[in-house]
Parts: sequence; C-alpha cells; structure tokens
Amino acid sequence: MNDQEKLERGPAHQVFLKPAGPSLGVAPPRGLAPPRRGMFASLVHPPFRRYWIGLFLSNIGTWMQVVAQGWLVLRLSDSALVLGLVGFAGSIPTLLLAPLAGVAADRADRRRLLISTQSIQMACALILAAATGFHFVSVPLVGAVAVVNGLANAFTMPSHQSLFLDLVGRKDLMNAISLNSMQFNLSRVIGPMIAGLTIAAFGETGCFLLNAVSFVAVIAALAALTSLPRRRAAGRGAWVDLRIGMRFARKRAIILPLLAIAASLAVFGTPAVTLAPLFARKLLNVGPRGLGGMLSAVGLGAAASALFLASLGDFRKKGAAVFVAASGFALSLAGFGLSRSYVLALLFLAILGASMSSSASLINTLLQTSAPDRLRGRVISLYALAWLGLVPIGNLQAGAVAERFGPAAALFVGAAGIVLTLVTIRIVKPVLGEPG
Repeated sequence: MNDQEKLERGPAHQVFLKPAGPSLGVAPPRGLAPPRRGMFASLVHPPFRRYWIGLFLSNIGTWMQVVAQGWLVLRLSDSALVLGLVGFAGSIPTLLLAPLAGVAADRADRRRLLISTQSIQMACALILAAATGFHFVSVPLVGAVAVVNGLANAFTMPSHQSLFLDLVGRKDLMNAISLNSMQFNLSRVIGPMIAGLTIAAFGETGCFLLNAVSFVAVIAALAALTSLPRRRAAGRGAWVDLRIGMRFARKRAIILPLLAIAASLAVFGTPAVTLAPLFARKLLNVGPRGLGGMLSAVGLGAAASALFLASLGDFRKKGAAVFVAASGFALSLAGFGLSRSYVLALLFLAILGASMSSSASLINTLLQTSAPDRLRGRVISLYALAWLGLVPIGNLQAGAVAERFGPAAALFVGAAGIVLTLVTIRIVKPVLGEPG
C-alpha cells in the first residue's frame, strides 16, 4: 500500500475517497499520449484555465483594495487598535459562518453561489469608491462594508476550493492548488504596486473603482462553467450535515493537527500584514508606495514558493513539509519585527510570504485528499474557519499588543505562539511527521 492509499483510508480501514469524475478538460485524441504533466499541468483543462485567469485579474483588484482600505483607516484614525478592529470586522463572518458555508458548498450549485458572492463584493468596492470620492467616508462605514464583504467571503472559500477537483480531477489537484496560490500571490505583488501608485495619484477612490471592475473577470469565468457535475442535496437538514462533517474531522487523525497549525498561523502570523501600514508609517518611515512594496514582497515570496511547489507535483512527506514551512513563518515574523531597514524588512517579508503560501497549499492539499467528495466542502470550511475565521482574533490581539507595546512586540508574540503550537503538536500528535 503506498502512502497516498494510507492517507485515503479511514479509521476503520475503509476507503473514504471515491474515484474522481472525469475532468472537464478536453481529452486527447485516440492514439495520442496525454500531455506530459509539469509545472502548469492543471492549466491544460480549459475550464480551470479560464477560471484561473479570472481569479488572477480579480485578485489584483482585491489586493489594491486591501492596501487602500488599510491606508484609509490609518489616515482617518491614526490608531493601530482601530486598524485591527476593522480587520476584525471583515473577518468575523468567516469565524461565525464557515461551517455552514461548507454545508452550502456541498449542497448548493457552487457556480451560482460564487457568482452571487463575487457580485456582492463588487458592490462593496463601489460603495467605498463612492464614499471616498464624494467625501462621506468614515471608519464606521468602512467597518460596515468590511462586514458585508466578509459575509460574502465566508461563503466563497469552501465553494471556490471545492471547485478545483471538479475542474481538474484528483491527479492534478496539488498542481491546481499550487497554481491558485501562485496567481493569488502574484496578484499580491502586482496589486499593491499599482495601489501605491494609484493612491499617490488619485487617492483611495481609484483603487476601489479598479477593484470593482476586476470582479467582471471572475464572474464571466464562472458564468462560462456550464458543465459542472450536478449534486443532489441530501434529504437531511443542514445541521445534520454539519455534524456529519465535524464527526469525520474528529475521526481522521491527520485533520485536527493540520487545522491547529492553520489556526496558529492565522492568529499569530497573518496580523503581520494587517500591521504593515503601521510599520511603513511609524517605524520604516515610508509612504503608500513603500507600503505597496512591502506587501508586494510578501506576494513575491509567496508566488515563488507556490511555483516551486507546483513543480514538485504530488510529492511525499507533505506533513513534514508543513512543519518546515510553519517554522519559517515564525522565524520571518521575528526577523521582520527586528527590522528597521526597509531593505531588510522586504527580505523578511518575502520569506514570510513564501512560508505562508507553502503552509496554506500543503495543508489545503492534505485536507482535500483526506476527505471523501461528499464531505469535501465541509472539511474545507473547517480550514476556512481556522485559516480565515480566526484572523479577527489575531488582528485584535496583535492590534492591542501593538497599541500598548509597539508593533514589533506583537510580531514577537506571534512568532512565539507559532513555535509553541508546533512543539505541542509534534509531541501530542506526531502523525504529521509520517510520509504523506
């Protein structure tokens, strides 16, 4: 029995994973060998390729809005705590609704659900553009829009991630997840760079408008996905389905340690991005262009890491690789906290981005390949809960520590929290050290 087969067996030695359905890509003509799998193997499937391009364009706009919104809140409030509170407002819906969003991903039409959530987020960007353009913007308004945006995002991730297997099949899943991470992080490089220039030239309004326009790309790509497999909703209630998903997660030995690592990175690691405007303005003395460069460094490191993972394909010992990536995350947090040179800060932010991207892709792949198709959305929703839903708690604790002791102290606390989590899991649940 190979390692992948071991991963797919449940506690009672029953195979949970069903054979993947046929890929929606175009099959090669009879008599010809299929194209050689490589770094961009999943892009051979036309539906995934169109969706990937749409996501890339849309995410460029999203990262422009991230920079503009952070700069706007800091300009209006001049407070690290308020910056953290707005981040909390945008992330709290995922904390509350992620499990139900996973049930929706397993029961509803994922394409229609995603079109709806992307349309809502487009409307949020237009509201912020109008508020800044006509000068009636305020911190409470930005926070309220962040909540609505967060509600849409809570239902986006489980359906979005679960869609990959439908589009590329199980063999190309790791590659698809890595390439998705690559486009997300390339957009993190490009978006902040454009945002810094746009804010300097036109103010935050320009960023919000461009983000609204960028949603057209992903909505069009989703509208073109007309051949997705149909799923019949179970006769059970949503709460019953939710309990089934929770029970499965408890029984699979690998799932809870992965979720714990994702949660520690969310609570202790991701606030570094939220606090980036504070570092840019008060410690490194750079303006919006400098902030754009900092966030671009995170994206550049993350994109390089994702491309490297995509080139590896379906390699062994992913669990051990999770520990290496998460440890790198902790070290880069501490290094960034110590940095008072802009160049040194960029270096540590690039390492942080690489570690964050690697951790996310590896955890995502291990979770998806350890769950049966019928429960995939619910398992991914638990990942969304850990990776995104706990971000508001991280933003709150980091904002409070930064307000009292400074932003560097907040990052040191985060690095210590990640290391403590990894050591505890290594002692209590050493399953991730096994090949897989």
